[in-house]
Amino acid sequence: MSITQRLAAIKLPAIIATLSLFIAACGGSSGTPEATIAAPQPSTGTVGLLFTDAPTDEFESILLNVTEAVLIGGDEQQHFLFQGSEPIDLLNLTNFNEPIVFGEVEAGNYKKLRLNIDNLELVPKDGGDSIFPKLPANGKIDLLHADGFDILPGRTIIMEIDMDANKSIKITGAGNSGNYQFRPVVKVNIMDGGLPHKLARLEGSVSAVSADTAGSFTLCDIDSPDHCVTVATDGNTGIFDDLGLDTGFGTLAVGNMVVAIGSYVTDPDIALNAVVLEIGGNAEQIKGNVVSNPMNDQFLVVVDDNGDLVVELQAGTKFYNSDGVIGADAIVLGVDVEVEGVKPPKADEADPDLMRAALIFLEADPDEQVSGTIAEPLDAAMRSFDLTLAEGGPLCVRVNDDADILLVDEANSEVTMGVFADLAVDQAVDLFGETSAEDQCFDANEVIVEVVAAP
Repeated sequence: MSITQRLAAIKLPAIIATLSLFIAACGGSSGTPEATIAAPQPSTGTVGLLFTDAPTDEFESILLNVTEAVLIGGDEQQHFLFQGSEPIDLLNLTNFNEPIVFGEVEAGNYKKLRLNIDNLELVPKDGGDSIFPKLPANGKIDLLHADGFDILPGRTIIMEIDMDANKSIKITGAGNSGNYQFRPVVKVNIMDGGLPHKLARLEGSVSAVSADTAGSFTLCDIDSPDHCVTVATDGNTGIFDDLGLDTGFGTLAVGNMVVAIGSYVTDPDIALNAVVLEIGGNAEQIKGNVVSNPMNDQFLVVVDDNGDLVVELQAGTKFYNSDGVIGADAIVLGVDVEVEGVKPPKADEADPDLMRAALIFLEADPDEQVSGTIAEPLDAAMRSFDLTLAEGGPLCVRVNDDADILLVDEANSEVTMGVFADLAVDQAVDLFGETSAEDQCFDANEVIVEVVAAP
């Protein structure tokens, strides 16, 4: 995945403003005192648009192309964040997010983010032919917030787009006659002053290495060399060479292909604080199930139907789960993992397949899903209701306080982030969460409501 950050659009106004101030300060040679000129206040804010996804067991890849991202205000005026072509494999983004753009727009209140996508392709794991579901509204997806969201002058907000393939792709019919349908189950998490929980994974070429002692460098997109980001390292960053072995920052050179994984900072400038740095351009990812307890810094993973693979830990290997940093002791027999690292050349073809790990994610257990229609009693105070299941019979449901509630209008390809008050009796819903062992009620952390479009 590549860096597609339009940082030039951010830096240019800042450079112009700095030059204007410099000229004003140096102007005039008469020696008479001049009035102090106040710095102009910014009229724009910065928006970072990131994509992520949840895992699915059915497909090898889910490919799509983002062609446009537009912010729309209450006056329906459109402000373009991105126009172009950005291909994405959603299944590479289970544990990461990918930046599409960091750009400037006029400060103000906005009601929706409009995405345009095309070329949706589902690649089955069983090796079957690719599937090309029809996109609703010719690929347009509108993501709405009822009260809107503010972009403040001089501030940066992050918009993380979660295109959950498990919930967006529905099969209608049965057996070989089943048809795949894409519905716009897409969440937007807007963070003003916060940062995404998931790590970002950037891939590019080193254009400059800083002489400072902090260990920073400039990483630029391969296809668009003008699109660059500053990457910072520290003593805790795991740094690896092209064989997947531990190395130091001093081995980094201009022209190196690099994968940088880390977290964004937006103040004072947009940069990436790296937790992992892979030098050499040959890093990859595998997913599988741990089938041996770690011993002597190695353990065995079964990778789908492709056999087993030895994972070798390095001194700088990092460990994460969905909540953040974990210890190496979390990697035990039976857990599912995603491993980021390098497969070095074999000294002998008879040697086992080996991956030297730079970063290991412990995969979360998937949510349970139940579907049906909302029935009485619907209790706003308790955030609960009964659900009439599709196969018949009631189920008690509790909606967690931090649950996402998505109102999905398939006909108009609109998704509105809702609240519990938007739920009503007889609505068709899909719920994701887990069944309580205590009372067998379903605790929902996500509610997807099928909104019937007004005629």
